[in-house]
Amino acid sequence: MIRWIAALAALSMAAVTFAQGQAPATQPALDRATLEKQLEQTLTNSTLVGRFTVDGSNAQPKEDRYSLGLVQKKNGDWWLITAKIGKREGSLPLMLPIQWAGDTPVITVTNFGIPGMGSYTARVVIYGDHYAGFWSAGPTHQGTMFGRIEHTPATQPAGEGK
Repeated sequence: MIRWIAALAALSMAAVTFAQGQAPATQPALDRATLEKQLEQTLTNSTLVGRFTVDGSNAQPKEDRYSLGLVQKKNGDWWLITAKIGKREGSLPLMLPIQWAGDTPVITVTNFGIPGMGSYTARVVIYGDHYAGFWSAGPTHQGTMFGRIEHTPATQPAGEGK
């Protein structure tokens, strides 16, 4: 019994020592204004190239493409995102809410109407040069989406590439 208590005490001390000895985050936390500026630079004049799935379908994920022009923070959580969606002609100026999960932006729309396309609900996470999320165009037409954020060399954000 004493050995069991001693072993338990040794394990507890090892756990505390391990927890205290873990390395701190390697990057300092950025303030919201800096994160928002980075998001503007990442998305402006970019193309989101990826795939989407449809729940209940056995088909392979389908190609997905969104060409973005100006992306600019407006008031509060609202952002102006000019987007060409799929093979559609022309770009649409969309006012979309972007919320933050720590340092990670999440495009968050619920029953959001897009002219000529219908109403959508989505949660799309943007991290580095990737995006991923959930989309829905009603209770029986929904799925996931994922891909990369690409820039031409002339529009590549500062500090990336090479």
